[in-house]
This record gives sequence, structure tokens and C-alpha cells, in this order.
Amino acid sequence: MDKNQISINRIDLRSRGIPPEIARSAVDGLGEAVMHNLVRQGVVNPGQMIQLGDLNLETLSLTKVGDAMEIRSEIARAIAKEIAARIGRQ
Repeated sequence: MDKNQISINRIDLRSRGIPPEIARSAVDGLGEAVMHNLVRQGVVNPGQMIQLGDLNLETLSLTKVGDAMEIRSEIARAIAKEIAARIGRQ
């Protein structure tokens, strides 16, 4: 199976009102969640390599600031949306 590779120089994430331990848990596994979103949307092809610079994400509105899985899912969705826009597949 071919592996996809996406290189991002920097992602700035700022949080307000999220406890630090929840924020850390939310970013664990973030790469897998982003790739899952991209593959599901048909944005990446097997073995594709994508080089990106910095990503500046939109402000996310969360309903459950204490739920690391929801936070991870929303961050992954926003990153996948930005990647799709950058490579021209929305």
C-alpha cells in the first residue's frame, strides 16, 4: 500500500477556554485524522506527496470544549479543508 505524505511547515493553533490536558489530547493522532478526512474526500491519491507552507486556520466554534475527540475532529476538518483549497480540490 502506498503511503501519502503531507509536509506542513507550521500550523498555529490558539485555544481559549480549553484545559491544557484536553488540548494536548486533541492533537494526539491529528495527522491520522487529517489524512482520513482527505482520503474520504478524494483529495489525495495513493502515494501522493504534498508540500505546504504555513497554515492559518479559521476560528473554530466548538460545542464541547472538554471533548478531545470532538476538538481533534474539528481541527482535522479545518486542516483538510485548507489543504483541499491549496491544491485546488474542494
